[in-house]
Amino acid sequence: MDGLKDWIVGMLNSIGSGVGDDLVTQLLKTPAQYNDGLYQLSLTIARTAVKPVASSILAIVCVLELARVSTRADGDRELGVKLVASAMLKLVLVFTAVQHSELFLTAIDQIGDGVMGGIRSAAPTTGGAAGYGLGDQMADAVGSAGVGGQIGCLVLLIIPFLVSKGAAIVVTVVIMLRFVQIYMLTAFNPLPIAFIANDETRQWGVNYFKQYASLVFQCATLYLAVLMYRVFADSVMKPDSFHDGDSLPGWVMGNFTGLLLASVLLIGIVMASNSIAKKLFGGE
Repeated sequence: MDGLKDWIVGMLNSIGSGVGDDLVTQLLKTPAQYNDGLYQLSLTIARTAVKPVASSILAIVCVLELARVSTRADGDRELGVKLVASAMLKLVLVFTAVQHSELFLTAIDQIGDGVMGGIRSAAPTTGGAAGYGLGDQMADAVGSAGVGGQIGCLVLLIIPFLVSKGAAIVVTVVIMLRFVQIYMLTAFNPLPIAFIANDETRQWGVNYFKQYASLVFQCATLYLAVLMYRVFADSVMKPDSFHDGDSLPGWVMGNFTGLLLASVLLIGIVMASNSIAKKLFGGE
């Protein structure tokens, strides 16, 4: 009956870890590493379809900006020359930035990757105690429970196990949507820089980069969410409350609420991590 024992150990490990390390490693990838095909498609759209539109908008902004500074000169020739020269220099810099707009996103990606690497080095999720799950801790107790006890545990663990899998699906969807949003924002990356050139539309461009940065740093908050879940889950499920000689089905039944709550807790922590990522850059 080693197969039955392995099933129970695997279910307990799944409940205790929340999500597998294979899913966590996706958080460590840059947009280009996660799906290079979609990333290159986004850049192609930005270069061939959006950049010409951004250049046209920038031309309109240029006219409006020159008209604005000309009114400020109010007949003062020397001041007018200075204002026009300053406006032209600004517009040239903005035009250059529009032509190389993907470099700004790449810089944000690299900063996020560096932060993520530092967090991972300080708090890895693999190796040592990090890979020692709830089921592994109780493997001996599961083996000594006998066939009857193992069947009872299997029945009791079905609901917490399914909820934990549902929580893992939520995490998977959150990660996928994060990258989808990044690819969509990447496809329109020249536009925000063109908007920054004008005082009235500057906030649009600023909000774009704030949104992109929050999505990039969301990987760090999600990573921390998984780490915190594994700490909280241990206290919620109370594996130390089981002692040699105790009935394993009795322990599972007594801790059924904690086993179920642990998976619900994962969903809550993941949602909180999304909110924290937005608040880091002034979002709500």
